[in-house]
Amino acid sequence: MSFADAFPGFKLRLTRWGGLYITGCVVLGLAAVNTGNNALMSMLAMALASYIVSGTWSRQVLASVDVGVSRPKEIFAGRPSFAEVELSNRSRFFPAYGLVLRAADGTILVAENLVGAGEIRRRSVELVFDRRGWAPVGPWRLEVLLPLGFFLKSKELLPEHRVLVLPRLLDIEPTIELEGGGGARSMDLLADRGREGEVSQLRDYRDGDDHRQVHWKQTARQQRPIVVDRQHAAEGPIYLVLDPRAPNPDDPDTQERFEHSVSGIATVVVGRLRREAPVGLVVGPIVVPPVRDARQSGRLLRPLAEVELAAMDADGPADLGRQPVATFVGLDER
Repeated sequence: MSFADAFPGFKLRLTRWGGLYITGCVVLGLAAVNTGNNALMSMLAMALASYIVSGTWSRQVLASVDVGVSRPKEIFAGRPSFAEVELSNRSRFFPAYGLVLRAADGTILVAENLVGAGEIRRRSVELVFDRRGWAPVGPWRLEVLLPLGFFLKSKELLPEHRVLVLPRLLDIEPTIELEGGGGARSMDLLADRGREGEVSQLRDYRDGDDHRQVHWKQTARQQRPIVVDRQHAAEGPIYLVLDPRAPNPDDPDTQERFEHSVSGIATVVVGRLRREAPVGLVVGPIVVPPVRDARQSGRLLRPLAEVELAAMDADGPADLGRQPVATFVGLDER
C-alpha cells in the first residue's frame, strides 16, 4: 500500500536533508553490524527513532490543521482582490510548526512558523488577474517541513476551480451621449447636479450645508440661518449597448479597442449604480433590464466579463425601440 492510499489527500516527498540522513543511517548501520559496537547500535536506534518521530509528527500537524478560504465577492481585472485565509490548529496540546500555503505554480501564499494549540491565524492573500473572463485558481496545497525537515508533506486544500474576473475599470468615467427617448445629453453634465432643481422646503441651517443654499431674505427675516432644500431630478433609466461584432475579430488592434469599450461600459455601470441611477445593458442579443441597486451589479457586469468578439454574421444588439440608449464618445478612436 502506497502513502497516498494509506493517507488520502496527503502527499509525501523526501527532502535532500532526509535523503542524506537515510544515507548516514545506512552507513551507521553497516558500521554497527560489522563492529558489533553497542554505542553505534544505540546511535542507530536513536537516528531511526528521530526519523520515525519526524514523519509521524509532520503528518499529525497536517491532520490537525484546518484551512478556510473566503474568496472575494468581486474581482476586477488589473485590481488587487483579497482572499481571506484562516489557519486553525484543532490540536488541544501540540503546536503546528512550519506551515506553508502554496499555489500551483509554487508561489508561497501564506507562511506561518508557529500556530499554537487551539489557535487561529487569519491572513489575506492578494489575487491579481490581468484579463477579464473565467480564470483558473488553484489547486492550493498546505505543506509542512518541520520538525526535522526529513519529509515535505502536503495536502490539497483548495482544488482547481474557476473565478469570474470582471472587466478592468477606467480611472475616469467616460462621457456618453443619450439617444432615443431620453433625447441627447452628455453624461458628464449629470455629474454636476446638486444646486439645480425645484424648491421643496425651507429649513434651518445644518452643519455641512452648502452656504450657497442659504435663503438670505428668510435668514434676515427670521434672524437665523435658513437654507433652501431642493429636490433634484433623478437620472432616468438608460441602456448601455455593446455590439460585439467586428469585420476582423482576430485583429489585435480591434481586440484592444473592444476591450477598451468593455472597460468603458463597465466603468459607467459601476458609476451609475453608486449614484443609484438605473442602468440597463445590451450585449449582442442579451438584454438586461435597468437596475439601480449596486448589489445587483453582477447582472450587468457578468455579460461584460464573458462577452467575446464575434464575426459580422453573429447576432447584433437587440432593438430597444425608443428606449434611451447610451453610446460612448471616442472609444473607437483613442
